[in-house]
Amino acid sequence: MDEKMSLNKIQEEIRIHQITKGFEEEARELILKGLEERFGFIDPTYNPDLKDISYSYSRRGTVFLVGIYNGRIICTGAITHEAPGVGRIERMSVLKGYRRIGVAKIMMYHLESWAKQEGYQQLVLETNGTWYSAIEFYKSQQYHLYLVDGECDHFSKKLF
Repeated sequence: MDEKMSLNKIQEEIRIHQITKGFEEEARELILKGLEERFGFIDPTYNPDLKDISYSYSRRGTVFLVGIYNGRIICTGAITHEAPGVGRIERMSVLKGYRRIGVAKIMMYHLESWAKQEGYQQLVLETNGTWYSAIEFYKSQQYHLYLVDGECDHFSKKLF
């Protein structure tokens, strides 16, 4: 199968679901591996929400989604409540080998759709200021930079 057919197959067959206990360990590993790739090390104490993902994202106005392809998680994304009408996108991660083929766009679509159904009018997010591929991705999804604090770039998007 050529590469283009394979990419189409992934985009057609990926299934986005709310996380269940059975997928927590795999999701945690994917996220921590991605952070380690970006930072060169990982300190799990900085990620207490990953100890019990289902619990951490079980409150009203929160969700944790996983993208499953061929029985394994290839992407994650979450929304938490930021303020009335405002949600925060967190835990966006795509497994190496599945990046730059539209998987993150699919996850973002599902996150935004969920946010609209929950009544959010705006989403915000932040990413490390040196993670240029993430910054470009968020810009391509119509997120607008509103703050650079020296460490992170902060983005927002109005949902219509």
